[in-house]
Amino acid sequence: MNGRKNLGSPCRAFLVCCLIAAFAAANAEIIGSPEEGWSIDLPEGYILAEKSGSDRYRFTHTIFSSDLLIARYDAAQFSSAEEALIHVQKQFTDTQDRAAFFWRNREAALGKIESSQLSGWSLALELPENRGWLAFASVSPPDKFEYSEILILSTLDAVCTDEGSWFASGPITTFAWPQEGPLAGQFKTAEYSVEAPFDATDIPASQAVVDREFSLLTAYLDSPLVYDAWKRYYRMIWKDSWERMEKAAFVAAAVLPDNAYEKAAVLLEWTQSFRYERNLEQSDFASLPAAFIENRGDCDSRALLTALLLNQMGIDAVVMISPEFSHALVGVDCEGEGARFESGGKKYLVGDTTAKVKMGLIAREMADPTKWFAVHFPAFPQATPSQ
Repeated sequence: MNGRKNLGSPCRAFLVCCLIAAFAAANAEIIGSPEEGWSIDLPEGYILAEKSGSDRYRFTHTIFSSDLLIARYDAAQFSSAEEALIHVQKQFTDTQDRAAFFWRNREAALGKIESSQLSGWSLALELPENRGWLAFASVSPPDKFEYSEILILSTLDAVCTDEGSWFASGPITTFAWPQEGPLAGQFKTAEYSVEAPFDATDIPASQAVVDREFSLLTAYLDSPLVYDAWKRYYRMIWKDSWERMEKAAFVAAAVLPDNAYEKAAVLLEWTQSFRYERNLEQSDFASLPAAFIENRGDCDSRALLTALLLNQMGIDAVVMISPEFSHALVGVDCEGEGARFESGGKKYLVGDTTAKVKMGLIAREMADPTKWFAVHFPAFPQATPSQ
């Protein structure tokens, strides 16, 4: 099946989540079941409203008019994800609007919920190793659904059913944007030139995630949760981009120096040559495949691209954000002289992807580390999404 599957307005979906091991660090709402091997990076603002036994939960959101219901079923209870989804849908509606697909090489099904009292989406996923079925229903009053579905879609797309799904597009994006075929990119600097393979859907699919997550982020602008929501915004883009960028990172790493500092220095100089581009009417963020292929983007697009590529090359890197300076940097855990910002017990050497300066150099007026916060990513043990 080719082309984007229509999900309606920019954000639509159904929620997912969790069992008993809910934990929050730096206010990140990451919940899940270590026993069953699944988790989810919840948007900020969810609270547990009701629990029944060890496998039924209801969460409500403090900003959006939306409830998230979660249930886990034994493997023997249903013969397919679609059958599990039908069971969930019947609790709310008689609609037959549903679709089965595969995510993470396992069964999945997505369906609508529509009634006079509730609107929403439902999702059923097959858990690995015959651990059963994970089912979600996210609903809101019909007159609130259009506003709430951006939250619903983002939540559902953040589910992880195995360790590898922290490094992959979520089920909703996978459903909406099936791969279409090869697209050629190129990693080219003054010294290196190598072809980098992508899929034809990587740019539009990734940009759809960027725009969705930005729309969700705007709902937190007047909330004390805004900084944590901001961090999640970058984590979600990073997560969706990992597999899209993996081959490009591999071929680029093959021609780069072995030393971590030198790798970072080459990537920094490469991104500094990009065309500076902003779009203040939308998310103002070029998707990472677009930034790589088209050599364009603002400071945070370039910083996140550099951090992701370094992560894929086995180097711990973070994105440093300053609301006060409206600027973003990359921070790299490597040797080298210059300015460093501390986060998570490490001192990261800074790199400015827009000013044509060497690693470790930063404008004096921006050098105060208290004006910056770090965004960590799941690629390293000390930089899990909860940090």
